[in-house]
Amino acid sequence: MKLRFGNYYLLVIWRLFLAYLIYTLCRLLFIVFNYSLLEPMTGREFFRILAGGLMFDTSAIMYTNILYLFLSFLPLPFIRRESVQKSLKGLYIAVNFLATAINLADTVYFRFTLRRTSSTFFTEFAGDVKFFRIFAESITLYWYIFLAGILFLLVFIHFSGSVKHLCRNGFSARNFYLLQCVALAVTAPLFIIGVRGGTSGAMRPITIGNAGDYTDKAIHTSAVLNTPFSLIRTLGKAEYVYRRDFASYAQMEPLFTPMRNINGEPPVNRNRVIEFDSTAKGKNIVILMLESFGAENMSFMNPDLDKCYTPFLDSLRREGLFCTNAFANGRKSVDAIPSIYASIPSLISSYAVTPYSTDYTFGLPKILDSLGYYTAFFHGAPNTSMGIRAIARLCGIEHYYGKDEFNDNSKFDGSWGIWDEYFLPYVADMLDTLPQPFMAGIFTLSSHHPFKIPAEWKDRLPEGEVPLQKTIAYTDAAVRAFFEKISDSEWFGNTVFVITPDHSTLWGIYPEYTTTIGNTRIPIIYYSPGFIAPGEYHQTTQQLDIMPTLLGMIGYDKPYFAFGRDLNCDTVRPPFAVNYTEGQFQLVYNDTLLFRNDSSLTAVYKLSEDALLENNLLEAPFADSLRQTPSLQRQDEFFKAVVQQYINRLIDNRLSCETF
Repeated sequence: MKLRFGNYYLLVIWRLFLAYLIYTLCRLLFIVFNYSLLEPMTGREFFRILAGGLMFDTSAIMYTNILYLFLSFLPLPFIRRESVQKSLKGLYIAVNFLATAINLADTVYFRFTLRRTSSTFFTEFAGDVKFFRIFAESITLYWYIFLAGILFLLVFIHFSGSVKHLCRNGFSARNFYLLQCVALAVTAPLFIIGVRGGTSGAMRPITIGNAGDYTDKAIHTSAVLNTPFSLIRTLGKAEYVYRRDFASYAQMEPLFTPMRNINGEPPVNRNRVIEFDSTAKGKNIVILMLESFGAENMSFMNPDLDKCYTPFLDSLRREGLFCTNAFANGRKSVDAIPSIYASIPSLISSYAVTPYSTDYTFGLPKILDSLGYYTAFFHGAPNTSMGIRAIARLCGIEHYYGKDEFNDNSKFDGSWGIWDEYFLPYVADMLDTLPQPFMAGIFTLSSHHPFKIPAEWKDRLPEGEVPLQKTIAYTDAAVRAFFEKISDSEWFGNTVFVITPDHSTLWGIYPEYTTTIGNTRIPIIYYSPGFIAPGEYHQTTQQLDIMPTLLGMIGYDKPYFAFGRDLNCDTVRPPFAVNYTEGQFQLVYNDTLLFRNDSSLTAVYKLSEDALLENNLLEAPFADSLRQTPSLQRQDEFFKAVVQQYINRLIDNRLSCETF
């Protein structure tokens, strides 16, 4: 018996509910079919995955049914015709069965990629690939999945329902137009909320990376997601095309490899960049990430500044190891977290929003967790803001403390989160309660657009040439109070601190910081009173180096994966920094800056002599002979290896030693 509804709007609601039901059944089938590939999950984790999946299902259902919903509520008389209603039913069945079929296909395809299929699938199957032959063979091999698809199609046909006597049940010409207009008016905001993933103004439309909010294990994000959402949210994004400058990973290994300590040898402080007498084994680790604290606004890095906005940071860098030639590996806050905690950069586009953000990684938090560390992250923004919590969890951080846990909205700045002067003392109090050893990430936020500070601070801080600088002075004062508070804590003397910005900023005030490399310059400070001797490191370094350097300091002797280098122990890789800007990769290799597009080297600059990047050596009269020099060829081969290792490992899901 087919379903017939007396109310047209109940019919539409029922059809959406049916779509939710099928999506959930597909998720259950996905979990059962791939259970051996997924890490074991507890009952709590299972239900958390199902609950989180509803948000991504809502987004996918809204996207795929937008035409059906719009036409269903169109205030035009022909919508009431029986033939039109049959067409709408056919549209609903076709669209939702297609989405279901895609979900079911990924139930099988997942075991070959260990991730949900994204729009890169169409690139991967471009060219001379016998797609339909592969599809036919897959139906034979996995006939039971094909059978499930047929069953779901029959469910859609039989249970999608119809409406009885549309023109005689509340749909007279007198009120039809009004009801349809109301339905459209109600549906529009619900659609927006659905595709965005919520109502919070601090939350961007959800991406694949947001699945990390609902699981602590990267492999489980595929169970949270659904394939229609993954395809839709990656359409039009920057494409990652498999690179073939080298035939294999083995061929690149002599030039560059992110596989570290494969032989399992104890690290040796050969370079003695950071002077310490013993290992930091068992010491707590605190990584303080300062919003937008680029080198341009630090008087100790920018001699052109006539004011000091960071007196405390200036004093702190004199007491630790201050890296004077450091660079960020991305341009957004969400780029910094994988760079710092997993030693994975953001090239081409933000790693956190790529289809590969759910690749399996085994970065600093997971390594420390395996050593008995408690891992936590503190950020005063709403917990879903900017995808920070999601990417932190994907990097392996188990405990997150945000605005929700702070639980005092009177200290909300009205835009982004809790003022730094109030959130940092809360962090200090929480650190006192954590079991040791712990690793804590702390991310400030007050020096973010729209650059507001509390009214009582406005006359206490120096005015800047740009609004950012006064907020930097405010955060610097808050950080001073934070260190004064924690200096009396029992754990303070047994802790290694790393202070780094998330990224730099571009205001165009000082020419050397307006270049594509100048606007990625940042300070990095390693600080541990009584353990790390004060000093300065003048060679090139980057956020990617933080993780391997810390692992070397604690004496970690097992294999691990990192694009960065250990400042103390690495005698093989040259000091370098890599990032991406304006369609090109850029690499700082010692004192040389190189630019590459997808196929060739496009520019070379000598940074010590050309900070403004005015003289591209590849355009000089001696450019042809320069290209033939062994030093430039060696640098370019290294550059190509770094880029290919990054792109191909993303595509191959080989971002850990376990996936070597």
